[in-house]
Amino acid sequence: MKLYRDQSFIRPDLQAHLYSDRLLGNVRALRGLCRPETKFCAVVKANAYGHGIREIVNILKSGPVDYFAVATFYEALHIHPLIERRRILILEPIHADQPPDQIRMCASAGFDCVLSSLEGLDLACRALEGTKRPLHFHLNVETGMGRCGADPHEASAILTRAANCEALVHAGVFTHFATADEEDLSYAFLQQERFEAFLDAHQLKGRRDLLIHACNSAAAIKMPGAHYDMVRCGISMYGYYSRRMKNPPVELRPVLKLQAPITRIKRIAAGHPVSYGGSFVPKRETKAGIVPLGYADGYRRGFSNKAVMRRGEHFVPVIGRVCMDQLIVDLTDVPDADAGQMVTVIDDAHDSPCGAYALADLADTICYEILTLIHAHVNRIVHSTSRP
Repeated sequence: MKLYRDQSFIRPDLQAHLYSDRLLGNVRALRGLCRPETKFCAVVKANAYGHGIREIVNILKSGPVDYFAVATFYEALHIHPLIERRRILILEPIHADQPPDQIRMCASAGFDCVLSSLEGLDLACRALEGTKRPLHFHLNVETGMGRCGADPHEASAILTRAANCEALVHAGVFTHFATADEEDLSYAFLQQERFEAFLDAHQLKGRRDLLIHACNSAAAIKMPGAHYDMVRCGISMYGYYSRRMKNPPVELRPVLKLQAPITRIKRIAAGHPVSYGGSFVPKRETKAGIVPLGYADGYRRGFSNKAVMRRGEHFVPVIGRVCMDQLIVDLTDVPDADAGQMVTVIDDAHDSPCGAYALADLADTICYEILTLIHAHVNRIVHSTSRP
């Protein structure tokens, strides 16, 4: 039956509009902060921060991008057929529970992998015995993040042991800043000092066969002395500063606008409770709009009775509890609102009351979470240019 021909379960009327001119403009602006020879790594993990990994990669492969970074082996496999002559860096380190055939597939596909433990190194060497193509690896050095990196002593041992494994090629060394998005950068600069000490101790600087990288989005904007050979940009590429910045050195424009339709208009009498728990009771007769979007689509239940959406130039409050796949907005003050019209759920302006920053503030979280929560079944629509 035609109805079931496409099993992707994309809902066409839940629409994430993506503006390719903004995405490419953000990349060019970020590259403009760096030396011409500095490589640009586009971080597209987590479904390209909720934007849609296939759509974003297809836009970026025609832009000034040298590397793509993903979180997992599975994301790398997904985008591998899409990229053209760019390398893919898998950020999750090789670990003891990883199937050996995955490591062999990474070598065969030409993926760059991360080593951050001797156990991971030993597993990689065993898995690659007898293979024809070596695995390129980047060493993750712990400097203060306290997560996946190898402490300098173990990192030194990894370098020594890897040199004796013919199946491994040392392609990069990196670290990750824990506080580059804070106003106080003293800890980030301490991390950089530790990283510099490791690089100097092992004479890694200046090697043409090695990529040195440290900067995430915030550091790429605020720490030019840490750009090294490559910067890894995620959230900034999609148009956001890790945190709101006063007088930022580069203008970034949000790439995404999320919209959903009004499927029904109904009148709710004054005093009649709205949605689960009756958490909202209107004081006036209310023109209510039903929107087929809820927490299953990535719109948090915590936005109930707090958030607003935009209908035209009007901002309309979300009333009652956000349900699993529906919510209600108050359209009383929008005289021309009608079923079939679209409301903007996440706006594409930094200062909008329903922009990602504002929603993050309501949820006591960060804009990353607001964006990555957007469900994969939302229809991603690419536009070559954005509205003014």
